[in-house]
Amino acid sequence: MTHSNADERRVSAAMGYLDAETRTRSNLTISTDTQVKGLLFEGTRCVGVTAMVAGQEQAFRASREVILSSGAIHTPAHLMRAGIGPVGHLSDLGIPVIAALPGVGQRLMDHPSIALSSFVRRGARMNKHTRRHIHVGLRYSSNLPGVPLGDMFVAVISKSAWHAVGEQIASLLTFINKTYSETGQVKLASRDYRSEPVVEFNLLSDKRDLDRLMSGFKMMAAVQMTDALKKVTDAPFPAAYSDRVRAIGVVNTKNRILTKLVAQCLDGPAALRRFMIDKFVVEGFTFDQVMTDDEALEAFVRKSAIGVWHASCTCRMGRADDPMAVVDTQGRVKGMQGLRVVDASVFPVVPCANTNFPTLMTAEKISEAMTGQ
Repeated sequence: MTHSNADERRVSAAMGYLDAETRTRSNLTISTDTQVKGLLFEGTRCVGVTAMVAGQEQAFRASREVILSSGAIHTPAHLMRAGIGPVGHLSDLGIPVIAALPGVGQRLMDHPSIALSSFVRRGARMNKHTRRHIHVGLRYSSNLPGVPLGDMFVAVISKSAWHAVGEQIASLLTFINKTYSETGQVKLASRDYRSEPVVEFNLLSDKRDLDRLMSGFKMMAAVQMTDALKKVTDAPFPAAYSDRVRAIGVVNTKNRILTKLVAQCLDGPAALRRFMIDKFVVEGFTFDQVMTDDEALEAFVRKSAIGVWHASCTCRMGRADDPMAVVDTQGRVKGMQGLRVVDASVFPVVPCANTNFPTLMTAEKISEAMTGQ
């Protein structure tokens, strides 16, 4: 698997682009401990932003343009709070409309996924050798009618979380590269910038996505039951990113101590390990249930399918005559002046790949258009 890693660390956009030389530029200011409250407008021209900097409100005025780059969740939220978006939704919240763009916040997409996890025996764990936890991947074709080749992907993950139990649990994470579920949306909960928007992914709104995750899970179960994997793993189970998993995933001293104690039990006798996994890890569905009952498998997939942090498409790029397009091919917001969107929200559809590089490529392409290069 290709990773944007260097020296065992993930290379973020900041690490990759804001090198030491760039940080010394006189025309660059990096403001930390800062949260944007809203966009500033004079008529239909965006002239800056207001933000809370170390708890104090401050206005930042733009000399030419404002670049909105808050991702597919918060970029549409900023636009809607400013009065750019679906008229009905804005009117319901009492927000004056400055641009009626019905596509803002609509067609939220991600790559639907489901995971089959298992305990990894001591001799097979790779965590002592590298921090990278995705070493190999498998791309395959579902062969559903009308679906392009290579529409499916499996990431083989050797560590599921930062803590001691996470280092013992591996997963075969199956996700759909070419998804057809496009009914997700982002809406405002309130006009207050401190309120998180309401996010509805609707990941399985197209039945083809449900069918492919079910068949993909069965395929990975067959892989899991091969002699090669059975030698190095134990106690396979259908995994869910549940409230319990999220709570134990918070990095703190309590969870560090608790997971160390549980990890010692998991490394103990097989009977104790399977009891612990069934009692404290499995969420409602066992491996035997979903493998012998298609109704149970469908219920598990519907309940447990999640995205893979590839949220996209809520401010889609499109032609001037496309009523659902929010920005043009250079990221400029329709009907506005001085405002561009540059992030994964501008994708017309979620790419059939990890969104990291496509987002960087989009940013480079639009920056070239802005500077005339």
